[in-house]
Amino acid sequence: MDYQTKRKNIIIVFSVILSILVVYTVIGSILVTRDLQAQALASERGRLQNSSRGRLHSNERGRLAEAQIAENQKGTEENPGPDNRVAAIQNRLVRQPLVTPRGNGEDTVTVMVYMNGSNLESDYGFATQDISEMLDAPYNEKVNIVIETLGTKKWHDYGIMNDHTQRFILDEKDVLLVDDTLGQEDCTDPDTLTDFITWSAKNYPADRYFLILWDHGGGSVDGFGWDQYQRYNASLTIDEMQQSLKDAGIVFDFIGMDACIMSSIETCYALYDYCDYCVLSEDFESALGWSYEGWLTALSENTSIDTVSLGTILVDDMVEANKKNRMEGDSSTLALIDERYIPSAFDSWMSFAYANEAALLTTNFSREVARSGRALPACRVSSALQEYYITDLLALAVSIDARETKGLVSRLAAAVAYYNCTDDNVGLTGLAVTLPYGDNSFYSSMERVYANIGIDKRYVEWLSKFPENADSSEYYDYEDFNQSWSGWEEYSGN
Repeated sequence: MDYQTKRKNIIIVFSVILSILVVYTVIGSILVTRDLQAQALASERGRLQNSSRGRLHSNERGRLAEAQIAENQKGTEENPGPDNRVAAIQNRLVRQPLVTPRGNGEDTVTVMVYMNGSNLESDYGFATQDISEMLDAPYNEKVNIVIETLGTKKWHDYGIMNDHTQRFILDEKDVLLVDDTLGQEDCTDPDTLTDFITWSAKNYPADRYFLILWDHGGGSVDGFGWDQYQRYNASLTIDEMQQSLKDAGIVFDFIGMDACIMSSIETCYALYDYCDYCVLSEDFESALGWSYEGWLTALSENTSIDTVSLGTILVDDMVEANKKNRMEGDSSTLALIDERYIPSAFDSWMSFAYANEAALLTTNFSREVARSGRALPACRVSSALQEYYITDLLALAVSIDARETKGLVSRLAAAVAYYNCTDDNVGLTGLAVTLPYGDNSFYSSMERVYANIGIDKRYVEWLSKFPENADSSEYYDYEDFNQSWSGWEEYSGN
């Protein structure tokens, strides 16, 4: 063999050996990286689960949710069975935020308050009390707080008229009238809400918008708002809210309802295309309602504050105020819901519900919680939450031993960005579903509303089994869950 041939063979052998070493190095690096990622995720889970409060801070929950979804997506793509393919599709559906602040305190902000005073103002002055709280926050020329007043026969302060709708803006310590051209507008007419939103955005354009609906609430079917100048049972239903928002064409950092029992997966589903977060109460709100000074102060001090931090302040302040003031305060809950995860959570709920139909129809899983004064008067006048067919989603999910529980709980953990409650309301976890046990009339209204907001037709038809076939009187005993529930940390690693 000549020298050139030997040299060529040596080069070939060396190249093969080098290639093998490179391949092994790459594989080893991948394995180490995956192991470190898994350890980091486990460490994060453990740290959060050992938290003393039993309620995740919203930023931590968001980071954990993102990590969990990334892990789920990786696993489902590597093991593409039928169930995993569905899960992988759901994970990819998590959208990007609709609103991105400019940052560095440079954002301009418009807060729109749709304040239907109703008897809450005429009898008790609660609306003007909340305006006073708003005025206690420091003034910032970059923050516009615009209020539309309507729906009450007596206003207690600030020169607000009861015989027609008015629009005001808060300017330092003043409530300034900026539009006195309106008639007696109907709070329950979706066009009224649309007009307020478009007028506010036109006259006070901003980088960030927030919308608050202030009044009574009646859940995902009866909706929001009791206007004292309209018929007793009129309200703004969630399908009408959805149409209002669609017509207005504005997207919000958050849409909040300072109203009773509006924190349901159906309400969030209706609002999905129009906000990044919702701030909603699963329980009946007390006379105090929200506390406005703290979160508006934080917004004034930093107009670029992220919505999760802002919502956390809002939630905690509301709960703390109800703890301190037991004369007007009461049991209270408030949740910050991340809308990006609602479609996936709803899909998981439907899969769980279909698979566990027998259990759901055999026992009434509605929760029992005392009713208070901010409930929609047009709703049934009974004294307990279960008469509104409000069923806490997490409590239901973990109370039925099912294969589908883990997937539903993990998606609920991602959707409930932050939650807090008074100590006597520990059995609720932030987000409900509505099941019409034994009530054909209620289902008829539900069928129309749910069909209008685009909920799956099969699911709407499936709900018709509850009026006819469900046991509406045998209530599920949640005592074990109430005693074990210590917060979302326990479930956020699922």
